[in-house]
Amino acid sequence: MVDTIYSAIEFYGKGDPYFGGTAADWALYKTEDGRHAFISAAEAQRCKLVMAYFPTAAEAENAGAAARTRKGSISAVPIKPRLEVPTAQISWIVGNKHVGEEDGELAEDFADRAKRAGAADPDLIAQVVAFALACHRANQALVAHFRL
Repeated sequence: MVDTIYSAIEFYGKGDPYFGGTAADWALYKTEDGRHAFISAAEAQRCKLVMAYFPTAAEAENAGAAARTRKGSISAVPIKPRLEVPTAQISWIVGNKHVGEEDGELAEDFADRAKRAGAADPDLIAQVVAFALACHRANQALVAHFRL
């Protein structure tokens, strides 16, 4: 069973700024126009942006590399979904779907399900969608492994 989703962090500079260093490590967020950008936590909070979550480490690193504007190093960071994310139910529902279903359709379905269940927090909805896609990737990998 899948138990992790991923985010991307850009590590930039060296040394703690409090002690004269230049480090400025930023997370990847989804901007208002739907793109991804590395933004400081304070700026993201001010703009009410949602962190970008991904089903696999490779997808997080690829999105981070595409969004990079500084010369920092990109890393995928594993994230345990919030307790409110119904992981067992999501895994069961995804397990009953066809592995060939398009990612966009699956993401839209789970975003709608989360909203109908009363989720209003965009961060929670983003984690639900990322977890559903992670389960979908795991199912696709099983089918490929067993050549079904």
